[in-house]
Amino acid sequence: MAEKIKSINTREILNSRGHNTIKVEIKTDNFKASSSIPEGKSIGRNEVLSLPAWHAIKNIKEKISPILIGKKVDFKFFDKELIKLDGKKDKSNLGANAILGISLAMARLQAKIEGKPLFEFLSQFFPAKEKERNLTLLMNVVNGGMHAFGGPDIQEYLILVKGDSIKESVFLGARIYREMGKFFKRNIGDEGGFVPDQSDVQFPLEAISRAIAEKQVRKKVKLGLDIAASELFDGKSYKMGEYKFFPKELIDFYLRWIEKFDLISIEDPFSEEDADSFFELKKKAGDVLIVGDDLTVTNLERTKKAKADDLISGIIVKPNQIGSLSEVIEVINFSQKEGIKVIISHRSGETNDSFIADLAIACGAWGIKTGAPARGERVAKYNRLLEIEDYKS
Repeated sequence: MAEKIKSINTREILNSRGHNTIKVEIKTDNFKASSSIPEGKSIGRNEVLSLPAWHAIKNIKEKISPILIGKKVDFKFFDKELIKLDGKKDKSNLGANAILGISLAMARLQAKIEGKPLFEFLSQFFPAKEKERNLTLLMNVVNGGMHAFGGPDIQEYLILVKGDSIKESVFLGARIYREMGKFFKRNIGDEGGFVPDQSDVQFPLEAISRAIAEKQVRKKVKLGLDIAASELFDGKSYKMGEYKFFPKELIDFYLRWIEKFDLISIEDPFSEEDADSFFELKKKAGDVLIVGDDLTVTNLERTKKAKADDLISGIIVKPNQIGSLSEVIEVINFSQKEGIKVIISHRSGETNDSFIADLAIACGAWGIKTGAPARGERVAKYNRLLEIEDYKS
C-alpha cells in the first residue's frame, strides 16, 4: 500500500548567522523526514523570494498542508502543484523557503520509502552519461566582502581540492586550511574562512599559494575566487580595495592574476548586468572556469541565455535561489548536457542539513562549494560526503 502523508510539522530554527529559518518535517504512518532551509547574504537580484520564517510557516500550515495531507508522497508532483498554487515567478505568495522546505523533505521521505540512500534515489533524475567521477571540493579558506566584518572586498578565496578520493580531498583541504592560521588572526567569517586584518585583495592569494607550496600539493590543490562583483559595481566601474577598475581594466587585472597564481576558477567576476565583460573574460581566459551565480541564480531561462551568449563555463547551483528540487534538476541537466561545469553550493546562512552533499554525488557534479572545513554547518556536508563514499565502496 502506498505511503500517504499523515502530518506536516514546521518550526523556526536558527541558521549559522543566528537568523530565523524554517525546519519542515513530513510524516507518513511508517516514515518521517525533514529539511531545513538556508539563506544567502549576497543575493542576486533575480533570485526567488524567501519570506520571513514565521510567514513561511503560516503558509505551510494554512495553505500547503491542507492540499498535501492524505496524498501519496511524490516530490515532483507536489513541486508542480505548489508552484502553480503560488502563481508568481518569484514565489512570493507562498515563499520560496516554504516550497523548498516541502520539496526537499518530500524527496528525502520518498527515498526512505523506497529504501534507498538519498543520493541513490536522486541519481535516477540525472541522465547525463558522462558524470564527473571525482568531486572537486571548493573550500572557502579566506572570507571577505559581505561574508566578513572587515578584510578584503573579494568575497571568497577558495582552494579547489581534487585528490584521488573524497576522503583524501577532505583531509588535504583541512590541512591547508589549518596552515592558513599562521597568516591570519583567528577571526573567521560567515563561511568559516579566515578574515585578514587588512584590505589588500592580493595578500590572501599570496598566503594561500605559499601554504600550498609548503605542503607540496600543487597538483591536487588549485586556487579560485568568488568576487561577488555585483556588490562592487556602481554602474560604471568596480571598486576593489584601493583599486578602481573600468570593466576592460578589470579583465586585464584578472588575466594577470590567472597567470601569477594559476587560478582555475573565477565566480561572478562582473556584475550580473555586465554580460559584455563576462563574454570578453571567457574568451581570453582559456581553460579557466568562468562561473555564473548572481548571473544565473539557478534559473533555467537565465542559464540558457548565459549559454547562448557564451558567458560562462561553470554554474553555481543553490536550491534556495529557485525554490524547488524539480527546477534544480532541470538546471543541472541542461548545464551538463551543454558542457557547463556544475558546482553545487551552500549559502552563507546555513543549517546542519546535508542535502546538497547527496545532490552533488547524485548528479555527478564537477564540484561542491560548502565553505571552510570548520564550523558545524559546513563540516556536516563534508562528513556526509565521507559517509557516502564509504557507503559506495
